[in-house]
This record gives sequence, C-alpha cells and structure tokens, in this order.
Amino acid sequence: MSATLKLDNRPEVNTEIVAAEGLRASHDVISVLEKCKSSSEQIIQNLPDLFAIMDRTGRILKGNTECSKLLNCDYERLLNKNVYDVFTIESKNIFKSRISVLLKDLGIKQLQFELTCIDENGHQAEYLWTISKFAQISERRGPLIKVLGKNISKVKEFEKKLSQIFSAIPLGIFTVNSAGEIEWPYSLYSEFLLGDNKLAGKHIEKVLFEPIWDNLDPIERTGAMQVVDCIGGDTLWFDLAKLHFPREVKYTRQTPDGLKSIWIGITYHPITHENIVEKLMIVLEDRTEVVEARRALEMQREIENSKVKKILEIQGCSGSLLEVTFSDFEELFPRLKREIDSRDMDKIARSLHAIKGIARTARFSDLEHDVHQMEDTLMDHINQKKPVDATWLNENFDRIRKEWVDMKSLCFALSGKQHGLHISQEDFSVAIHELSDLRRKLDDPGKRQADKILERLGGGNFAKTKDLSTLEPKLIHQKDATCQALGKQVELEFEWAGVQVIQNEMLTFTEIFLHLINNAIDHGIEIPEEREKLGKPAHGRIKIKAITQGNRVHVEVTDDGAGINREKVIRAAIKRELLDPVDAPSLSLDQVYDLLMRPGFSSRDEATSISGRGIGLDSVSEAVRSLGAKKLEITSEEHKGTTFSFDVPLT
Repeated sequence: MSATLKLDNRPEVNTEIVAAEGLRASHDVISVLEKCKSSSEQIIQNLPDLFAIMDRTGRILKGNTECSKLLNCDYERLLNKNVYDVFTIESKNIFKSRISVLLKDLGIKQLQFELTCIDENGHQAEYLWTISKFAQISERRGPLIKVLGKNISKVKEFEKKLSQIFSAIPLGIFTVNSAGEIEWPYSLYSEFLLGDNKLAGKHIEKVLFEPIWDNLDPIERTGAMQVVDCIGGDTLWFDLAKLHFPREVKYTRQTPDGLKSIWIGITYHPITHENIVEKLMIVLEDRTEVVEARRALEMQREIENSKVKKILEIQGCSGSLLEVTFSDFEELFPRLKREIDSRDMDKIARSLHAIKGIARTARFSDLEHDVHQMEDTLMDHINQKKPVDATWLNENFDRIRKEWVDMKSLCFALSGKQHGLHISQEDFSVAIHELSDLRRKLDDPGKRQADKILERLGGGNFAKTKDLSTLEPKLIHQKDATCQALGKQVELEFEWAGVQVIQNEMLTFTEIFLHLINNAIDHGIEIPEEREKLGKPAHGRIKIKAITQGNRVHVEVTDDGAGINREKVIRAAIKRELLDPVDAPSLSLDQVYDLLMRPGFSSRDEATSISGRGIGLDSVSEAVRSLGAKKLEITSEEHKGTTFSFDVPLT
C-alpha cells in the first residue's frame, strides 16, 4: 500500500482494484494482531510467576510455563488440567471459598491471600495468590477467573531465619506501618518486654504508649502522639519531632510473679523512600540495670553532696554554739519521743518548733527543713482536728533524729574524738530524766540522796547553776539568721551579767528567748525604710534583761518595734474562731494580750518557717509556767515597742 494505483475509467476494473486493496489491508491488520498475540503469549510464557485463566471448577483454559511446572505436566498438555490438583483438601476448600467471595461481591476487584500448595517435587510450597474476574466476550462458559501465583517460600524461609535471629537478640525490634500497626516479623523479645504474645496488627499506641502514659512528662506525651503522624511525612519533620519522642520510660507489665516494673529504652529509626518516611523501625531495650545503677550513683552523689554540705555547716558554726546546740538536742529529742509516745500533740508541736529554732540558729539547713515539713503536716492535722497517725509520727521522728545523729557523728569525726560511751547519749539522757522524775516523788532526805546519785552521773543539774550569759552566742546566731531571712536589721543587747539559774532549766530558758527573739523580729521590728519614716533608727533593738531579786529572777525581753495593735489582734482571734465577735468590744487590754497566748493564735494568714502556726507565744507561756512563774506578762505601746516579762523562783 506504499504506492498509489491509478484507476482507469472502466467501473468493473475499479471495483476489483478496491477489493484487492481491502484484502491487502485486512491481511496487514491480521498480521499485526498475530504479532501482538505472539508477543502477549511470549510475555505470559516468560512471566516468573504462575499465570492461569480458569473456570470456577478449577479447569485451566490458559496458562504459562510456571503453571505447567507447578502442575508437573508439559505445556502442551496444560489445557483442561485442574488448578485444585496442587492443593490438599483443606487448602482446596479455602481457595474455593475465596473464589465464591470474589464472584458474589461485585465490589471486590481482586483478592490476595497466602496458601500452601504441593510443588512439582511433591513438597509443600508457600504461594501468594491473587485472583480477579476475567472479562470475556461470551458468557457461554460461565465466569472465568484470572489467577496469579507467586512462590514466596524463599521469602518465608528468610522471614523464619530473620525471626530466629531476632529471637537470639535481647532487643525488642519491630516495624510500624503508616496506620500505626506493628508488622510481622518482629523479635520475640518484643513480646517479652511489652508483655503481649500477639503484637502483629496491634496499634503502637495501645501496646507501648498507653501503659506508660502516666509515667511520661508533658513533652514526652506530645511526642508519643506525634510518632505515628510522622510516618508518611518527610524526614526533616521526623528529625524535628523525634526530639520529643519518649526515650527512656518506666513500663509496668504483668508477670507470673505479679506486676513488675522495668525501664525501657526506646529508639526510632525511619525507613525512607525518596525522602519520605514509609515505615518506622522501633528498637526496645531493657535498661533497668543501667537506670538503677545510674540512680544509685546519683543517690550516692546526693549523699556525698549532703555530707559536704553538713561539713561546711559544722565548720561555719563556732565550737561553743555546737556544744550548746548538741546539749539542747540531747534533751529535746528524748523529750519529743516521750511526747509522741503519749500522743500529746500540743507539746509535740512546741518541741518541734524549738528544735527547728535551734537548728536554724546553728544553720543546720537539712534538719531545719525536715522538722519544718513535719511541723507543717502536724499543724494542718491539729487545726483541722484530724487524727494523727502514730506510725507517721514515729517515722518522721526517726527521720529528723537520724539527720541530727548524722550531724553529730560528722562533728565528732571532724574533731577526731571518739563519740559515745557504752551506753548511748540518748539512753543516758532518758535515764537521767527518769531519775529526775523519781526525785520529785521523794521526801527531802530522799531528794538529797537522789541529788548525790545524779551528781555522780553528771546529771545533778538540780544542785548546779549556770550563768544565763552562756546563752548569748546561740541567741546572737538566732537573731542573725532570722534577720537575714526577713531582711531586717536588729541589735541584740544583754543585761544579765552574774545572773544564775538552775542548769537543768537552761534548755527551757533557751526556748523562751528563741521564741521571743523570733517574735520580736518577725512581728515587732519594722523594716529599715519604715523605721526611718517613723523617725526611728534603721536598726531595731531587742534587749534581754535579768536581775536577781531575793529568791527570784526577774526577766524582761523588750523591743522598740511597732507594738501590739489591739484591733489587729481581735480580728485575727475572730478569724481563727478564738473569740466571739459579740465579746470583742468589752475586752480589756490584758484580755487582748491573753489572746496572743491562746493555742492556735497567729496574726499571719500563711505560715512561714519562722512563724504563723500559732505555737510561738503559746509555747513561751507554757514554758514560763513550767519554770514556776505565774504568768507571762505583756506591756506594749503602739509604735514604741513591747515588753514580755516573768519571774522565776530560784528553787
């Protein structure tokens, strides 16, 4: 048809020529179709996978070489062979059921499934089958099915070997697809770590992140929610987001021995294609031993740092102050234990307040902090009239006592002295206290005999006296610590040279003075700027005076602060339900001052480490009475100052 024929004028001749041209064109078309068919046949024959066209009974109408190999026959004899011949009865029934589903559901284009068959050598082979409907011109033969089969035995063998390798590795390794589901294969150790023996197909959030959710901080929770979202995104976004992914978490799982917590390390490795994260490989590692070892090291460092801190605090404290501090604690801690055993909450609160004040004076910060915490909780229970658990009291007492014993042991270690006798100092102090209690029940001759015994034991403080001036270093330290905490400036003066009291009462005097100094600085002395506006010196002034008057000692503690505001005291008492508002107008000044010494009274809305718990002046009043004084007297003038005074018998 490459040349154009010239037609003559005869009609019959032209008709023959046109017919010849049509025949040649049809021949060419048929030739092209034959070539296409031959090419298609060749492509089908050379397919590396099985190809077949079959009816629903399994009879083969068309197939390729791989199909004939599986059926163990020559290619020329393939037609009319049956695909079902390569299956066991169970597998044949499964294959037939898949075909039924395909033909019944018009919405299904194809089905894919794995099914074992018998290969040409009589061995079982794993195949991945894909079946779909085959479009045909005539429905005379009924519906036809196109079958593709891929031998995946080697892949399965590889997966098996990979699984065996995974099983030998003490790591949890698995991949997560774009739907957030865990895929097979994965290491069996993953099941052990996550406490789940069927991970395939389960969502990563369900098996990994939900059980650890409460153990994650807010940033890690945000990261956990972004893990699956990063699959399908670019690698840059993944690199930014993974900074927030959980890396080391506490995981609690069920074991035959009950619930067990372990620490799991998590790393995330993107599986990418063309800069897109298609899947995510997650590696889990049991880091329990590593974390516990690290925490033990951190704890040891904390202990060492705490020890260094204690040493520095001891070295910053004068020898005389250390001596009186430890002497006071030797009496206070046994006293506190007796009060805890008797469940006397008010006395426990006062003893804790005294221990805290002495610890602050010596600048033993850890002891002060621990006592403050115990005092906080105790006062909350007292104010809310809630019962206090005896176990809690004893555990906290043991905690603060251990802190004090550690300080004492360090102090003796630094001094190079041997600490302690065959009987512990605390037990010795308790024994002295019990002898002292026994002495009170004896007649005069018995008391004199008891005094001699106590004297030999070094506890005869009833026969010994001591100058009040020995308290000065401790009180000055207390004043400095409180001023530093409150940002105030105060000068402390003493006028008590030569005044002596019974040595056994020195601790009680210490408590009284510590409380009154704190009270004056916190509530009485104004800040420097306010004092200057009032025409006062920037430095406040507290004076402690004691004089001997016959068989009594008269004591006064005076400050030049703001004085006591009657209305403020009344408002605070009403707020704390210590005073009926109806009675307020008729109160005398002395009655207003008496409110200050009521248990639970405080003018502070919130407690601090220094005041606000309502046990300051209440504690002082109780201590004054324990010395034999009738009452703690108060005189005050607004903007001028306040004086607390009492008389103690010298008996």
